[in-house]
Amino acid sequence: MPVPAPRRVTPKQGSSKRAVGIGVIAFALLSIAGSVSGEVSGTVSVVSDYRYRGISLSDNEPAAQIGLAYDDPNGWYVGGFVSTVESSIYGTSGVQAIGYGGYAWRMPSGLSLEAGADYSVVTAAPRYDYPEVYLGFAYQNLSGRVYYSPRYLGLDSSSVYGELNLAQPLAEHVRLLVHVGLLDSDAKTIYGSRSPPVFDFAIGGGIDWQGFNVQLSWAGVNRYSPAYQATGVGNRTGPVLSVSHAF
Repeated sequence: MPVPAPRRVTPKQGSSKRAVGIGVIAFALLSIAGSVSGEVSGTVSVVSDYRYRGISLSDNEPAAQIGLAYDDPNGWYVGGFVSTVESSIYGTSGVQAIGYGGYAWRMPSGLSLEAGADYSVVTAAPRYDYPEVYLGFAYQNLSGRVYYSPRYLGLDSSSVYGELNLAQPLAEHVRLLVHVGLLDSDAKTIYGSRSPPVFDFAIGGGIDWQGFNVQLSWAGVNRYSPAYQATGVGNRTGPVLSVSHAF
């Protein structure tokens, strides 16, 4: 599948968007570092393939990741996530950094509802920077979110992305992991028609061992789409092995 050539962005426009994105992420990380009354947590991970909503952002190669999060007792939370990425399209490598923040309502029944926003910055391909707002829920072993972006992955098109995630215990320290997602985008095909919806999935298992979490899954997307311009590179589906440690 041919990959569209990068759009030209004037330095003024590109730098202002990047400054906003970096500012959001920096604010999230500084908020975490300066927190004293809430709970701070973090995770470091190594993955065999960085699959972001089903597509590989590491050219089907390994990636290193780190995440930090702060949960306030009153329901507010902020966090940041960074992963190494590879881009054959641009012949470069770099990182994807995501800053996020929101508020969660925890009900007596155990149901949690949330609302928040995030901003993603990709140094290997700045045109992929984009903002989102989201609504979500969590109940027992099931969680889900619906995201909206006015320019998904830097395209001049809006999108809605929904996901459901299940982490079902099978035995002590062993879980079944299932993820399904759906992207509906205004991105146009090469024929000028609207891009059809894209499904992504991941199914596998996870085990906690000696302070580490090991997961093995099969993940991917059901079709190529102009909404995911990087899917013309590498495999559409494939195995993903991850090893992480929480601190």
